[in-house]
Amino acid sequence: MTNFSLTRTNWLVIGACLAVAGLGYAMIGRPGLADQPMRTRQAALTEKIRTDPQSLTLDETLSRLEQATTDQPAAPEPHFFIGEMLRAQGRPEDALRAYQSALRRDQDYVPALLSLADVLVELSGGGVGPDATRLYARAYELDESQVRAGMWAAMGAAQAGDQAKAEQAMRYIYARLPEDDPRRERFRGMIEAIGQGEAASPGSPGE
Repeated sequence: MTNFSLTRTNWLVIGACLAVAGLGYAMIGRPGLADQPMRTRQAALTEKIRTDPQSLTLDETLSRLEQATTDQPAAPEPHFFIGEMLRAQGRPEDALRAYQSALRRDQDYVPALLSLADVLVELSGGGVGPDATRLYARAYELDESQVRAGMWAAMGAAQAGDQAKAEQAMRYIYARLPEDDPRRERFRGMIEAIGQGEAASPGSPGE
């Protein structure tokens, strides 16, 4: 299992999403940050996002995201990013709940489908159970560029003993890969393994 890590790009993406949102503010405080009205703190964070987003601390970013869940209650993105940050902190159970919150707001939000499936695999010790299989399959159905999701959905079917379904899924994905895609060779080996009744592993969900 590959651990998620927040790179500068991740911070910039989060900052951009929050800056574009144009959020309002509330007059409440939050434990763990300096004792000052939320309006003042959020205004300062907004300016920091605009001028120097990569310098945001974990607490500052979580504070802004939590405010976003209030100001945009129907948006899945703040819940998803909260999940990513919780997962980066080594809190997969809390991350799982955040991803579920994102999907309650948009059941077809592909990033949350993928991350929730990854966490379920992580919590199961590497097994691709029915719930993870369903999530991966839905993500690939919505976006066929998510080849990894299709692979893991096929592996879930194989682990459940449905070799025919797993092989069919693998062949479907394989047929849609460009001729020069280096993954084609890997897929051929996996298709052969599944055809022989083996639940070949495609690697960690993070790949």
